[in-house]
Amino acid sequence: MRNRITSANVWDLVSLLAKLGIAEEFFDLAAVDVDRDGAFRRFLLTLDPVLLDAIRHYSAWNAINPKLFFEGFVVGVADSFATVVVDLGRLVQLIVRLQQEQFRTLFLLSTDPAAGVLRIDRQALVVRQAFSGVVASLNPAAVPDKVLGVWRGWEQEFERHLENLDPFEAGRLLGRIAGDLWQLLTGIAALVKLLRVTARAAARYVPLLLQTVRGVAAQGRLVVRELAALLVALGKAAVEGAPRVGMEFLRTLFPPEVLRPLIQQGRALLVHGDLSLAVVFQAAHAEAFAGAGAGTRFGVLVSRENKPLFMAAMSETVSSAGRQATRAELDEALDAILVGLDDFLAEAKAPTLMNDASAAAVKAARAAQLEQRLSTHLNRRLQEVAYGAFLDLRKAGRVNPRELGQLVHQRMAAEVGQLIAQGPPGLKVFTERSLRTTIEALRASSPEFEAALKGAGGALDRTVAQMLLDRPDRDVLLKLIGFEANAAADTEKALASHLSKQFGWKASTTVGDLQSDLLLVDPATRRVTNIDWTSSTKLDAHERAWGKVVDDLGKDFDGNWEAIAQAYQQALGDGPPAEVLRHLEHLTRHAVRETVVRQAALRSVFGETWFVLSHEMLYKGLNSLFKK
Repeated sequence: MRNRITSANVWDLVSLLAKLGIAEEFFDLAAVDVDRDGAFRRFLLTLDPVLLDAIRHYSAWNAINPKLFFEGFVVGVADSFATVVVDLGRLVQLIVRLQQEQFRTLFLLSTDPAAGVLRIDRQALVVRQAFSGVVASLNPAAVPDKVLGVWRGWEQEFERHLENLDPFEAGRLLGRIAGDLWQLLTGIAALVKLLRVTARAAARYVPLLLQTVRGVAAQGRLVVRELAALLVALGKAAVEGAPRVGMEFLRTLFPPEVLRPLIQQGRALLVHGDLSLAVVFQAAHAEAFAGAGAGTRFGVLVSRENKPLFMAAMSETVSSAGRQATRAELDEALDAILVGLDDFLAEAKAPTLMNDASAAAVKAARAAQLEQRLSTHLNRRLQEVAYGAFLDLRKAGRVNPRELGQLVHQRMAAEVGQLIAQGPPGLKVFTERSLRTTIEALRASSPEFEAALKGAGGALDRTVAQMLLDRPDRDVLLKLIGFEANAAADTEKALASHLSKQFGWKASTTVGDLQSDLLLVDPATRRVTNIDWTSSTKLDAHERAWGKVVDDLGKDFDGNWEAIAQAYQQALGDGPPAEVLRHLEHLTRHAVRETVVRQAALRSVFGETWFVLSHEMLYKGLNSLFKK
């Protein structure tokens, strides 16, 4: 060849090859995966450097090794925002379908889909056109700088890789863009259905698909504003009405490929299949709804089409639902919260029995119905039963904590039985049992519980004082139970003494020794509900408060303590005595403080991926204490 092809006749050869239709095959020999040492390319360029243009012209796509190109494509997709393995052909089909259905205002295709989108070059062209249109519809100020750095000039870089006949890097870059485009398009399509708006209006929220709530202090306010706007669009009733389930519940729906971006990267919004996942936290919720608390430290709102299905949520020391979020709650660092969920991710694996969205929504709704019955019917009935039981025991002259609790439980048995019958399938019910025996029974009930509660033993063995001091939210907890840690020389010893005086617990009382009147465990939704219907550790105050009411009103009062003023007015023509109000206030604060300790104990045992609720059923509840 060296003697026959010279600089004088090389262009005649190119012309002949073109006429014969084999120029592309000839210049394919200069591809990097064929001409591995570059000898053939160097030979051609020594004949005439301008031959580089011919190489580029004839082999820009034909010389691309499909295997190397798609190997690079897969790597690029893994670097993108996509949560699924994106296939180039599938992406093109999605682009064409969406453009025909509803996205004409975002992008137009100059390529006829019927005319060869099976070819790589045509597929790449479709991706480029769609990507350019979608990006043009976004507010660049809302797109993270790092992402913009990749998007700007990608087409020129892509062309350079093609010209250099580097199929792997060309495929890798197109894969990154294709993965981002897949998430953008599926995100817009999901938002169109969820918010019932046009594609262009939905694009307003698309930057959330690219933003993260973890490790981005500089962009923190931007993410809060964007999320708040999305929550407003969804509506307060829809967000707060979504049933709460444990974070662990997400594992039954989503594979690790979805959960890792959500937790490790802290993605603000992502779409997987026909489900969208939006994070909810105090700052964004408060900005959206005039300072209202979110009812969770961190949650993931899962929606399908135009309806939120449920919110996987972390528990709070005291629920912020129904009140204004405090400054401490608003300022809690999301990084610290998400770090606490890293262990949850470390064990993440593909579910063996993956729920579909419909089944998950039904389970969440059943759990919400149970909670509603607890807060309404059961609470009202319990007030009547507890007051009646106290009235009967006082007449018999033998009021003591254990007997009062047993009598209430006996009289409430039918109500509890009905509650359980209407509750979700598989609900575990424990009455008047220590937390240690409860956990032992749960672990013995199934391999799933054995695995989920394998780390509970250490928490059960710690004293109550140690548990409270080790909690991340210890400052709030100690304040709520009336203990000033800063004034104590030996904090643990002083706290144990304080707990003994307040609740009658010994310094050696462990978390496992604590007992609930009623504990409901829902394995399906990873919810734990503790119910205390009497505060038995302050019987003297209990006797003084209730005893005076019995003396004054007897059976004319039914136990509804929030209507005590009206009951006195009707019976005696005057308001309740000051001593009754003082004793009831003291007893209420004590009861809800005791419930706060149980809430903290349950969270330490079950972990942060279970949603834990604790009810003091007779009084105003935990929020009344938190407002003091």
